[in-house]
Amino acid sequence: MSEYSGIRGTRVKYLASDPTLNTSTEGQVWYNSTEGTLKSLVQIKAWSSGGNMTTARFALGGAGIQTAGLGFGGYIIGTGDKNSTEEYSGSSWSNGGNLGTARRSISGCGTQTAGLAFGGFPALTATEEYDGSSWTAGGALSTGRRNLGGAGIQTAGLAFGGSSTTVLSNTEEYDGSSWTAGGALNTARADLAGAGTQTVGLAFGGGTPTATGATEEYDGSSWTAVNSMNTARKYLAGAGIQADALAFGGITTANTNVTEEYDGTNWTSSSASLSTARRRLGGAGTRAAGLGFGGETTTQVAVTEEYISSIDAYSPSVAAAWASAAPMPGGLSGMTGAGSTSSGLIFGGDNGGGYPTWPGQTNEFDGTNWSTGGSYPIGGQFRAFGSNQTTILSVGGQLNGPVTSATNSYNGSSWSAETAYPVAIGIIGGFGTETSGLVYGGGTGTFAGAPFPTATNSYNGSAWTAGGTMLAGTGNMPGTGVLTAGVAMGSGVAPNQATYEYNGSTWTSGGSLGTAGGRGASSGTQTAALYFGRDGSPNTAAELYDGTSWATTASLGGSHPATGGFGTNNASAIIGGYYPGVGTTEEFTGGSPATPTGAQASTLTTS
Repeated sequence: MSEYSGIRGTRVKYLASDPTLNTSTEGQVWYNSTEGTLKSLVQIKAWSSGGNMTTARFALGGAGIQTAGLGFGGYIIGTGDKNSTEEYSGSSWSNGGNLGTARRSISGCGTQTAGLAFGGFPALTATEEYDGSSWTAGGALSTGRRNLGGAGIQTAGLAFGGSSTTVLSNTEEYDGSSWTAGGALNTARADLAGAGTQTVGLAFGGGTPTATGATEEYDGSSWTAVNSMNTARKYLAGAGIQADALAFGGITTANTNVTEEYDGTNWTSSSASLSTARRRLGGAGTRAAGLGFGGETTTQVAVTEEYISSIDAYSPSVAAAWASAAPMPGGLSGMTGAGSTSSGLIFGGDNGGGYPTWPGQTNEFDGTNWSTGGSYPIGGQFRAFGSNQTTILSVGGQLNGPVTSATNSYNGSSWSAETAYPVAIGIIGGFGTETSGLVYGGGTGTFAGAPFPTATNSYNGSAWTAGGTMLAGTGNMPGTGVLTAGVAMGSGVAPNQATYEYNGSTWTSGGSLGTAGGRGASSGTQTAALYFGRDGSPNTAAELYDGTSWATTASLGGSHPATGGFGTNNASAIIGGYYPGVGTTEEFTGGSPATPTGAQASTLTTS
């Protein structure tokens, strides 16, 4: 006679502690006798918000993974086809190199540093290869098409379906230089999604032109029809591989947020849905870690969402952002700052346009509130550096016309005179500490105008010593870092997009800023710097430096040219701006990608 357990399954395990939580225990149920609770290990499925794209658009191409995604091309209503490229870090987007051909309804595959873009509206054959910074032309498709599917990698790509004057079924394979014919789809269609590789590919969804859920698998030579999706749709996005794929978004008769997972045999509707139902979005990643970005609702959107399907609990990604903080007493412009977001100092500057008055004001920031510090001995515009409120050094400055060689340090309550700088100078730059810092650039003329010398000088706490010669005369060029590893950027004197790095003795050129402009503020280190509050356009732009190149990050909430600031590349504050001077304060928090926190058992409800 059969036992119940043989018919219905194994008995619930009675354990003193939870078993090792991994995929072998997924779906199991056990009783923890120590805690007196019934538990199980279940898969977590969820979409969470990521950082918005820099440019809202739809009908764009996608490639890469969740923590290193790539979006390119697309369309903006009223503007037209785009050639811009954006790279995703797992928390925020930054601008990459532009496509050679602006286009929408494009497809792609590959990685963030080895991407492939092909096809597009109206029926293009153009193919381009991405190396992580720029696109170059590749071999042309044999059949021009738009709204096609794509899969594979840069040197082994797969293009299938799409439309020209009618929907297409033909497939082409790319070998890194040219396209050759592959097997034809069983169901001719456009507006479909793809996943997998050139020899193990997957095509799903699309329009014939009617929305379809048809799914086909590719073996490197021919397509085989397999089980269809649960929700027929077109203009959807996909990710993953043939035996482990993800489908999301699109349109049935209306925009949908439905997500489905494919296990190599069947499609299963996910319990998680996109927060923003949309069509014509970009997709990237894997079934367990997908990425959806851009797309169309009734207009183009910049929304980014990240999908997680795992037994691990996840801390969701955090997008970089600026947030309003307590305003600084007294509006100022042209002031300078130093320190950290929990121990910052702002001083100098003027309180209106046209160089009217120089109040010599000092304000201290504790991370939440401002308080008045010791009065600065002389009014004017200065540059300063230091790590906190008690180790600040101020050098030079313009005094309503003439410049000065005055040097002063702050001890947390009052200013005191230090050894004068070798020459009278204004609008200088500097980085380092009070006892190990460098001053560079600046103007020696009235109102800190020309000439702009290339000489630099370092300070050891008591004396000045000549440093390495700059590559060009600069003015209003902020800097950050230490004496032996500093970086200066965004000169108010041409070249305005220049970046210069200093190793303690020699200056070298770094990557150019994406947006020109001086008179900004900076924070961080030579290999992790933030530049913000510039005088260029748009002056709400902020950029991050990794020691090689600059990437855009979250824009400021308001205009802050000629500002003061302090902090690190991930935690900074910006204050004021001209004209007239304002006391507005904003604080920056750097983004971070989603991270697993480990498998977690779920407690079952019992009665």
